[in-house]
Amino acid sequence: MRIGIDARNDGTGVGRYTFSLVRELAKLDTDNEYTLFLNARRYRSYDPPGPNFRTVEADIPWFGVREQVQLPRLIARERLDLVHFPHLTVPLLLTTPFVVTVHDLNYLDADATARPAVLRAGYRLELLKAKRARRLIAVSEHTRGEVVRRLGVDPARIAVTYEAADAPAVEPDQDTLDRYGIDAPFFLYVGAAYPYKNLARLIEAFALVEGDYRLVLAGDQEDFGPALKEQASERVIFTGPVSEPELAALYAGALAYAFVSLSEGFGLPGLEAMAAGVPVVAARAGSLPEVYGGAARWCAPSHAGAIAAALTSVAADEELRRQLIEDGRRRAAEFSWARTAEQTLAVYHEALLD
Repeated sequence: MRIGIDARNDGTGVGRYTFSLVRELAKLDTDNEYTLFLNARRYRSYDPPGPNFRTVEADIPWFGVREQVQLPRLIARERLDLVHFPHLTVPLLLTTPFVVTVHDLNYLDADATARPAVLRAGYRLELLKAKRARRLIAVSEHTRGEVVRRLGVDPARIAVTYEAADAPAVEPDQDTLDRYGIDAPFFLYVGAAYPYKNLARLIEAFALVEGDYRLVLAGDQEDFGPALKEQASERVIFTGPVSEPELAALYAGALAYAFVSLSEGFGLPGLEAMAAGVPVVAARAGSLPEVYGGAARWCAPSHAGAIAAALTSVAADEELRRQLIEDGRRRAAEFSWARTAEQTLAVYHEALLD
């Protein structure tokens, strides 16, 4: 079987998912042949993970005309049996059988991402294209249920393959805290700032937490950053995007990880924090209860006082932190990228039986 994987996105959660999957497929499968479609930067530096993997440069932006015209030609040229799109980037004119991973449906909600109506309309079009897939992969039962409910897809065509989390694989950058002026115990959040991430309410809740603490918001807040910074006090530190060694240092120094999203399709950042030995304060919403089980300190995401109480309890109770660390590491170990690869490979075979 000749399988293609659209690996043009090599950043954020989708990139982690894609390249973790590829890494484990290379260990698991030496029979099938794989073609990875990469952006120009990754193509120049990436070493294929096995002799049955080859790379093709596909420096084609997402969600544009070139994707619709050029990507199908590249895929057709490779004479593939199946293509896996780890995100909703399926060209309309594609004739090769394919599978698609759906991470969440947040873009369908105007309030969740605060994106213009034209982008939401484009997202709906991407979902319609994804419905043509031989099989859909959902990253949680919660997401699977949303796809069934909102898109009307037959549940039998949707496989759930959980993501997984790796502990930091690099040495922490020891100068990180000084570089960003983090001079007190701190709560940490890493990621985007879309409204569904609930950062405005997290900042509001943190203002209710008494004591000499900091809230560190790491990542690219894009055009949401100015409003958040205007709301925040000097106790809130915005680092911008961080490197892997800097992230390892933030995990190593954090008092707790704050993840109070209104909705998540899986919730990989919190699971990565657990794998790194960081206590997690999480919203009882979306997929998070399914994924984190009993390993988080839960709170209601719509109530600043409830979030503040959860943060305060973790900060003040050393025994609670110790228990959350222990439970979190155990919970994170229950998820495996190797299992993700096994289940995904089974989906590939099922897709070609249709």
